[in-house]
Amino acid sequence: MSAEPGEWMGFAEADLAAAVRLIGGPDLPPRLACFHAQQAAEKALKATLVWAGTPVPRTHDLVALVDSRA
Repeated sequence: MSAEPGEWMGFAEADLAAAVRLIGGPDLPPRLACFHAQQAAEKALKATLVWAGTPVPRTHDLVALVDSRA
């Protein structure tokens, strides 16, 4: 997916909002909120990479995304 930094941050904010709503769900497993929190972090990192002009690797690995800035 090729997106601008603002688009990536919009995706990140939506995932974070989902995580916040899910963590408050009385009958929902916490893993659902954790998944969306991870997705939010991933998309925020990708926004930073796009903003810096760094190619965005096709990965969900947060450590690999942080390392790709080096």
